[in-house]
Amino acid sequence: MNFAKTFQQAERKRRASQFNEAISLYSKAKRLCSRDNETMLDCLSALADCYRMVGKYENAERNYKEAYALATKMRIQGRASDALVGVGLTFRAMGRHREALHIFTKSEAAYKKSGDRAGLAFNLWAKAGAYRVKGDLRKTVEIFKESLKIFTSLKDKSGVGYSLCGIGGASRILGRIDDSYKYYSKANETFRKLKDIFGIAYSYCGLANATRMRGDFKGSLVYFKKAKAYYKKIGDKVSFAYTLWGEGTAFKMMNDLKEAKDDFLAAQKLFKETKDERGLSYCELSLGELGFLRGKSWIASVLFKKALKRAKGFSFGIEVKHANRLIKALKAGKGFPFNLP
Repeated sequence: MNFAKTFQQAERKRRASQFNEAISLYSKAKRLCSRDNETMLDCLSALADCYRMVGKYENAERNYKEAYALATKMRIQGRASDALVGVGLTFRAMGRHREALHIFTKSEAAYKKSGDRAGLAFNLWAKAGAYRVKGDLRKTVEIFKESLKIFTSLKDKSGVGYSLCGIGGASRILGRIDDSYKYYSKANETFRKLKDIFGIAYSYCGLANATRMRGDFKGSLVYFKKAKAYYKKIGDKVSFAYTLWGEGTAFKMMNDLKEAKDDFLAAQKLFKETKDERGLSYCELSLGELGFLRGKSWIASVLFKKALKRAKGFSFGIEVKHANRLIKALKAGKGFPFNLP
């Protein structure tokens, strides 16, 4: 089979957000270019990106590190920095935000030294997300706005859209719900014009959660349904799981506890599969709430403490606050259900 043709087919699948199909084709292309460093680097980088997008983080980390080593050997600093950011993004997704921030600091210095503004903007976007996982929302918004400014000056519409989503997510947690909805709406409009399938799904999920936080639980289900359909098509298990958790929370607030439990358990299963510790913490909190609402306070106590221990272990600042809030409410025996952001 011809390398160029196979690689082009993989690229088309990737642009269409069909990441699992792209992985299969990139793997074939990789076998066809084993003696060519430049094409091997292209395959390693593409495979790493696709593996990360579908939540296969160990595979992503391995390919990013191989790409970094090869780019360093070839003395292609820009590609080495790109691969380094990929490692950081993978660590961020795994909840290892301290390691991710260390990497982003290193890659940021390299981008500044080389004058690569596009690389710098992407690095800032990635770095802002790591601060979100850490729980430093002030830094999160500040850095997302920096990436937005550079992406705007570069006329990178995709980068603008993802930065808007980042600000939208942080705004929601800060309680600025109308701002959150506004940012996600702008992002969704941008992604639909670009026909960016992943971006459309990402912004629909954001709109769903902003709508949920407005108290329009029934309205949020419309957006959650759209996001789920796109994520299922893409094959992104992690984002699909977070969408299930948000949808489950909407059902819980509507007192549809059966649908809520089904969503939380399905999300928990995917988070276990992808080793997403932050997602597992959210599911423990939510399943604990269901226990309390069904008159089983002891279940709530066990799960809330488990979620708190997990969140503390990974230094998830926001999730620690959520767990403490629910533990306090449990002691008082009131305040449930909680519409966590």
